[in-house]
Amino acid sequence: MNSIRKNSEGITFSRVNITNLVDVALTLVIILLIISPFLEQGIEVKLPTSSPGKIEVENSTIITIAPGDVYYIDDRKVTLREMYNILREKKRINEDLSVVIKGDESVLYKNIVKVLDISKKCNIETIGLATQAEMK
Repeated sequence: MNSIRKNSEGITFSRVNITNLVDVALTLVIILLIISPFLEQGIEVKLPTSSPGKIEVENSTIITIAPGDVYYIDDRKVTLREMYNILREKKRINEDLSVVIKGDESVLYKNIVKVLDISKKCNIETIGLATQAEMK
């Protein structure tokens, strides 16, 4: 097949065979589709460390999460439903109420999230997580 053509006026036109170009482009698309899920997984981040912050203890309610899904508000054992009712009542009495959550290191993360969700539902804006200072 001749890739150069002449029209009736004698001007030459060259034809570009794009079949190879389309093959390469489709191959690249397929490679990107196969590789893209691997690019999103396994993002490693280094979590920040924090120094102790200050929170007013006078207006704070201490919530303790013990192993075995046991919850305490100021030394009183409560269920999650009771916790919600107590925090809602304390927030109604004191608008500046803050919460300090003390969780045992063996407590599952989901239990801490449950307490955070209850605090959020009670419109408590100041929430602290108690930690133990590292020895240097």
